[in-house]
Amino acid sequence: MKTFIFLLLLAAIVFPHGNEDHKKGKTVKLDTLTIVGKDTIAINGISKKMNSMKNIPAAIKEEPMKLNPSEQMFVHLHNKLVHFPIALGAFGFLLTLLNFKRKNFDSAIMVSVLIALLFSIGSFITGKNQSEPFIGTAEEWVVELHQNFGIAVIINLFVWTIFLIIDRLKKYAWIIGLIAFIIILAAGFLGGIIAH
Repeated sequence: MKTFIFLLLLAAIVFPHGNEDHKKGKTVKLDTLTIVGKDTIAINGISKKMNSMKNIPAAIKEEPMKLNPSEQMFVHLHNKLVHFPIALGAFGFLLTLLNFKRKNFDSAIMVSVLIALLFSIGSFITGKNQSEPFIGTAEEWVVELHQNFGIAVIINLFVWTIFLIIDRLKKYAWIIGLIAFIIILAAGFLGGIIAH
């Protein structure tokens, strides 16, 4: 039996591909065409239009984007502000979990939640301003759901702040933090769907 296994392994090493001829000069890669109806719309997965643009002189090609921070700072402001309540809310909840073992994160949690609350209000206002292009589209219901989750985040962060301030409620603040964390994740997920 050992001899048989040895011979199989030896054969696999010596004759791995059968008797095909593998000379490098003989291989020719064919283009893959995507055809709809009778029109070729893509060659090798790249649209026909983009393939034809490879031959356009550099003067006609699109110019690279120019970064002008003073003009672009206040364009799509919601997309810029929304990262703060997400990050600070999640950070506040992480500190809440760490606070079970060590009781020295109370002020850091409070600051994180307060700043997250302020940025969530700003994110809601700027998001409301950016929602107009979605009216009457297939994504409108997702935008409305995202907006409702944004309101829930603001309310929850406000309640979390109250639970952190009032001494007799502090021991339950972690529950409000958990709810805030879940709502923030849901709102962020929906926002990602809308943006991408």
